[in-house]
Amino acid sequence: MKRILVLMLVGVFALFVLSGCSSKTASGGYKDGTYKAEQPNFDSHGWKGQIEITVKDGKIASVTYNEVNKDGQFKRNDQQYAEKMKEKTNITPKEADEKLEQQLIEKQDPAKVDTVTGATETSKTFKELATEALKSAK
Repeated sequence: MKRILVLMLVGVFALFVLSGCSSKTASGGYKDGTYKAEQPNFDSHGWKGQIEITVKDGKIASVTYNEVNKDGQFKRNDQQYAEKMKEKTNITPKEADEKLEQQLIEKQDPAKVDTVTGATETSKTFKELATEALKSAK
């Protein structure tokens, strides 16, 4: 009788251990893969946000965020735009994008990413697109 009880307890323990080995971790991790999202329309300034998130071992491993215009040019590479933004807000699009990307990797949750000062709309779009892209990773 004790032997059967021990075997049952071992079986239950094994189920708990194996359930932690699924592609989604018990701590709310993500399925491995690459996930993308893009705004459907260009904003009033002619830019549209795009994000690509790579998940490895259940965690966000890399993030690439860009805003692109109708000509396919990235806002972060537009020197004239960067100079005007830096003068007005003390940050460039590239700097803002990199801060947002780094925060998402560190915090692993778009809702926990802080708004970057001087890039409020970019921060809002980044968080929305990151949330949308990660829906497929859950």
